[in-house]
Amino acid sequence: MTAPVDLLGPGTGADGRGGSGIPGVPIPVAVPVAALAAGVWAAFTFTSALGANLLIAALLAAVGAAAARRARGGRLHGWGAVWAAAALGFAALPLFRDDSWLHPFTTVAAFGFGTLALTGPRGWRGMLARPFVLPGAVRAGWQWAADGLVRRVPQRTAAGSLAVAFGLSAAVLLLFGGLFAAADAVVGSWLDDAADAAEAVDPMAHTGRWILGAVAASVALGAACLAARPHRPEPEPRSLRVPKAVEWALPLLVLDLVFAVFVFVQIAVVVFDGYHDVLADQGMNYAEYARQGFFTLLVVTALTLAVAAAASRFGPARGAPGRRLFETLLGTLCVLALAVVVSALHRLQLYVDYSGLTRLRICAATLELWLGVLLVLILATGPWARAARRLPRLAGASGAAILLTLGALSPDALIARVGVERQRESGVVDVRDIEGLGADAVPWLDKLPEPQRSCLLRPIARDLAAAEPWYATNLARGRARDLLAERPPLAGPACESREYRGDSSR
Repeated sequence: MTAPVDLLGPGTGADGRGGSGIPGVPIPVAVPVAALAAGVWAAFTFTSALGANLLIAALLAAVGAAAARRARGGRLHGWGAVWAAAALGFAALPLFRDDSWLHPFTTVAAFGFGTLALTGPRGWRGMLARPFVLPGAVRAGWQWAADGLVRRVPQRTAAGSLAVAFGLSAAVLLLFGGLFAAADAVVGSWLDDAADAAEAVDPMAHTGRWILGAVAASVALGAACLAARPHRPEPEPRSLRVPKAVEWALPLLVLDLVFAVFVFVQIAVVVFDGYHDVLADQGMNYAEYARQGFFTLLVVTALTLAVAAAASRFGPARGAPGRRLFETLLGTLCVLALAVVVSALHRLQLYVDYSGLTRLRICAATLELWLGVLLVLILATGPWARAARRLPRLAGASGAAILLTLGALSPDALIARVGVERQRESGVVDVRDIEGLGADAVPWLDKLPEPQRSCLLRPIARDLAAAEPWYATNLARGRARDLLAERPPLAGPACESREYRGDSSR
């Protein structure tokens, strides 16, 4: 029985604590400075909406990680640079776009791809596991910083010791003085006389800020720790029993035949315009037909990828007997699965034409598109062993590219655009699909006729009325403010009228 392998590889500390995860190099001064700066920045800027503040925090953490990487004698190149660029791209999206509902996903993606840049995975196991190792590195990062501080204390001059003493005294005074001020009105009045407001010295008045600052500093230290730790190569997959030819060939052949029948039916329906007969037989309209099949086909595509992964894991190795037949059957399955992807996206297009675009439909289409890209990558890399080894990283890069493209295009802007175009074609707009959109939708909503225009823009105008601090700058919100200042929404339209609500059926 083999021992479990640490995907990251434990660091070897100077004190011999090899399993602690603490890097074996002294911590550069830039690392704690960058972590402190990130913590202070987050504490005072993350209380507002996301904008430039997230990108600046990411850059501060990147400075500390880069210093740690240089201390180890390494540098960022190749795939590491790709992951770092993706992480900074995700962190920059809130600066340019106002899709606040999408920002949690892109922020998580920034953390994940940033971790990939620090850990350098190659295979599927590393690509799937290493984005989650950052929380585990936080403790080692704090210990690394503490060890570095302890090593520097004996070398400190008298002036340095005095500065440390004053700093610690100030921290103790602020912490316990603030707590006593919150507990007793008399003590609080004394502090009121020494400050403009009690909140300025009361830590409990800004608990959220302290927590945000601590989290940001911890993330920065954890990232630097990962950057400074040497990483072992990922273990090779264990050799498994290769099934007999009939055990994998017959299931793949049956699956290919099932897919072929479905694809044939879809082609026949499209080529011979059989939608009307299908809908008449089933008693459905276009929207119901498309909605019924899309999500099922999405699941089918995902399961096909799982089957392809399992077949590649358990199938015959390169050069083994039956390998050519295996590649033929698996390649046929992937080609037919691509036809299923096309069918699913076609059904979604029918649904959008009938009922409009929504955030859920955009997310579903994006996921289906990425699954299709993965199928193409499997087909493109399958025959070549060297290219196949890059498949996990190509899959991650394609996912990052698709999500970054979606964020750059702005889902809310796409939804508003489709709604406006449907209104131009039919003269009717169903406002249920375009209510509650963000500032990115304003340029398109401004093209609608009254009363829809004013009714849809008025809530956005109220949200944008308050001034934002410079560190929460968002270019989409700025453009929307300029447009609404030039053409403000009217105050009169009745926004619950039938004229406003529209009468399109779903």
